[in-house]
Amino acid sequence: MKKSILIFFLVTAFMSCSKNEEETTIPQELIGTWQFKGIYSHDVYDENNMPLYTPYENGALTTYFENNTFTHQLENVSYTGTFSVTNDMILKLKYYQSSTNSIIKSSDKISKLTDNVLEIKCVSSDLCDTYRYEKVASN
Repeated sequence: MKKSILIFFLVTAFMSCSKNEEETTIPQELIGTWQFKGIYSHDVYDENNMPLYTPYENGALTTYFENNTFTHQLENVSYTGTFSVTNDMILKLKYYQSSTNSIIKSSDKISKLTDNVLEIKCVSSDLCDTYRYEKVASN
């Protein structure tokens, strides 16, 4: 009986560990260079009761590569790091920030991904802004 209980707990522990380790597959649509284009506000609406969109000109460029690395460039500030995408479309970034001498980790929910549009928002709540990116044509 003790062996049966022990086996039950070991199997349960093994299964719970494997569920937490999400497999990641990088969507091919994500690979390439994206330019930040604007923000949909979560708490401000236009005359059609749609989230207010604020466009940005000359937004930051982020490039995602097939080897799970990325670069980010905004004016004269740039950094590189690694990324992954979970099965439930959480984009996880990890990069070194030299100004604070620290490793930064972030997670955002991909709410829309097509060949030309990437929209991301916070993971923890629907009460957050959505950031819109558009793919830059490759040379």
